[in-house]
Amino acid sequence: MGSTIDDRIARALDAMEQRLSEALTVGDLAAVAGLSPSRFAHLFRRTVGVPPLRHLHALRMRRAQQLLEESSLPIRNVMRQVGWSDPSHFSKDFKRRFGIGPRGYRSRIRTVLAAAL
Repeated sequence: MGSTIDDRIARALDAMEQRLSEALTVGDLAAVAGLSPSRFAHLFRRTVGVPPLRHLHALRMRRAQQLLEESSLPIRNVMRQVGWSDPSHFSKDFKRRFGIGPRGYRSRIRTVLAAAL
């Protein structure tokens, strides 16, 4: 990968960030990039290092983590803002990524913040 990112991939990355709550497919992202789905998936992986939907999943998990830390939104609302509709699936994915479920994570963060005051 060179020092600048391909504009087509940059557009797709921006779309991912802006549309976390939407059910995006490789086809949707390829359309944003102006590429066929297969060409997009190849170029994205070569540029970013992971497949597009894996990258999107990571972005969603990081945003969920941030919302749990910085907001008092109900977990169900956090889940929806990052593109999940199934609470069980969201909780399992969150726990797989961070080693603790969203409710426990929020509780731990609040305890740490309270102790810091």
